Amino acid sequence: MLTRALGLERSRVVSLCGAGGKTTLLFALAREFVAAGERVLITTTTKMARDEVERWPCFAAAGAGQVFENAGGLSGAAVAFSGWSVEGDKAIGFAPELINELARTRHFDRILVEADGSARKPLKAPAAHEPVIPAATQALVMVAGLNGLGLPLRAENVFRPEVWARLSGLAPGAALSAESLAKVVVHADGLAKGCPADSRRLLFLNRADSPEQQARAKQVVEFLAAEPACTVERVVCGCLLPEPRLAGVTLL
Repeated sequence: MLTRALGLERSRVVSLCGAGGKTTLLFALAREFVAAGERVLITTTTKMARDEVERWPCFAAAGAGQVFENAGGLSGAAVAFSGWSVEGDKAIGFAPELINELARTRHFDRILVEADGSARKPLKAPAAHEPVIPAATQALVMVAGLNGLGLPLRAENVFRPEVWARLSGLAPGAALSAESLAKVVVHADGLAKGCPADSRRLLFLNRADSPEQQARAKQVVEFLAAEPACTVERVVCGCLLPEPRLAGVTLL
């Protein structure tokens, strides 16, 4: 369902960035690909919480050879990473160059990459060093939580609120608007910063679980459609929990 809605049928390397359900969407896509009989490698160029990683077969690897060795008998999906954090609560991801190397081998049917973190906030804007998107990425899925809209532009609601304010022009403390989200999506330093030129750009609006939230999703789409610099190919709105449900797909 999500695969078709996002148009990912032929995208072998998919990176995800943003906030408000990114990791949930990543694992939901992994389940869909596995159900279709595919071998899926899940990884990150940043960090993933240990409690999320350990819900799946997982292993640490120092390079491509160890990844292939550990995934040799893989028939479904597994999470691969370079090691645990000092505190032991995070899996440390791979350098993007290693993911590019893994993609070239075609050892896996799909590679899913979490390309930034968001401290579990509904919305985020990227810092200078993020997202870290491998060059092999064929589709970038930006994720945003509609439940953040209408709340004040403050740290409890947005990861890196000062960057959001700079990219969107929204004053700190002002209500987060659909227009400000659209501006963060399309800005050259926004959510898709560093995306390979030939990669498809997609937006998933999560928490479209009420008529009010679906109306906000429609506003985001309208603002994106009016932006001359918009490179987003399609917008999908839905709700990922407790089970994925779609509320709409718009091609731009």
